[in-house]
Amino acid sequence: MSDSLAISVQNVGKAYRLWESPSARLTAPLTERLAGVFPPATALARGLRARAAKRYRDFWALKHISFEVRRGEAVGIIGRNGSGKSTLLQIVAGTLQPTDGSVKVNGRIAALLELGSGFNPDFSGRENVFLNAAVLGLTRAETEARFDQIAAFADIGDFLDQPVKVYSSGMMMRLAFAVSVSLQPDILIVDEALSVGDVFFQQKCFKRIHELLAGDTSLLFVSHDTAAVQNLCDRAILLAAGEQIYTGPPEEVVSRYFTLRSSRSAPAAVRGGPVAGAAPPAELRAEILAHNCLVNARSRHGSGELQIIAAAFRNENGVPAMLVGMGRRATIHLLIKATKAVANANIGLHLFDRMNNLVFAAGSRQLGAAIRPFAEGEERVIRLVLELAVQPGDYTFSLGCAEPSPDGPNVGFLHDRHESIGPITVHADPETVFPFYGIARLPMEVTECL
Repeated sequence: MSDSLAISVQNVGKAYRLWESPSARLTAPLTERLAGVFPPATALARGLRARAAKRYRDFWALKHISFEVRRGEAVGIIGRNGSGKSTLLQIVAGTLQPTDGSVKVNGRIAALLELGSGFNPDFSGRENVFLNAAVLGLTRAETEARFDQIAAFADIGDFLDQPVKVYSSGMMMRLAFAVSVSLQPDILIVDEALSVGDVFFQQKCFKRIHELLAGDTSLLFVSHDTAAVQNLCDRAILLAAGEQIYTGPPEEVVSRYFTLRSSRSAPAAVRGGPVAGAAPPAELRAEILAHNCLVNARSRHGSGELQIIAAAFRNENGVPAMLVGMGRRATIHLLIKATKAVANANIGLHLFDRMNNLVFAAGSRQLGAAIRPFAEGEERVIRLVLELAVQPGDYTFSLGCAEPSPDGPNVGFLHDRHESIGPITVHADPETVFPFYGIARLPMEVTECL
């Protein structure tokens, strides 16, 4: 294993034996052992093995998983409940053995898996700090030297000397995380643990994780918080039913995840065929095609029932250039074609800063802008107007078409998405006072009360 690698997972599979009844857990293994007494090719041996095999079936929680994590790299793992995420992390952490394949780790691991795992509920928080630190490889003297730092990070006050069994889930997570990150691990494994903390502690945790990553710690991170995956991770892995569906940039993996998790029903039929006069004017269509900004999109994916054929970006002066003044409005015209009837289209964009943080995302559905049903074969132009109320700098954006999913009001079934278009350069006059600071402008008023 190369010194540049922290984790190597090769063709890993994990199977669990499911028994047809409680008694089968005893009788089937005995029958298989009895079959081993006879020569394997005999009819009696074959019959005994077949009889035993009828009493159970193997459920594969993971199948053919392979990936590598370099030193200092953060890799996210996402997927629906039951996709095998936690099983995979337990195998990498060494608390579970794979049925097939191999896992190699290079360095000391700190794992936050099940909340409070490794804690004795009858011990105080203080006693559990020493217990947990010993499990992670610290001597008592090393733990004593770091104890004040651990206690300050956990910030649970007098509860530090109370039994852990009286802790809330948030307090337990604070203490577990504080211990895990105190020893500067080579590999940090986190499984949803941060989701139970309050926003202030989560911010402190993410800040500490970024510090660890800068110090060459590798991160394996499982979360349903897709924004956190995009913020923290360099790459991401999408799992479904125990299989590795896709590995790539976090924003694309997240987009595929939303498509994957939609149990979509067929769209309602569009009555009456295409709307009269719905075809875009020839001049506008030609202009969009002539200034198509999708040619430099990094990737494209979706079901294809709606397709963004081309898109034209114009700045606040109506010029086809991606140079926009701070707080000024840009216009994007999308030429969209329906290959099938689509009743409830949601058309919008995602805006990312230079660190790939999601600054803003919205579509017609979020804005309450009704889009008429698309008939099969219909072409239409949709206009997006975006006020670039962001700090000066470079940004990229993605354009997409989707439909609502029955999985929830904030989930969509993706038809087409073009990723990483741009860059858009937002500029401002350095001699004037900026109208705001931070990531983006929020509505705010200042008044003097007499």
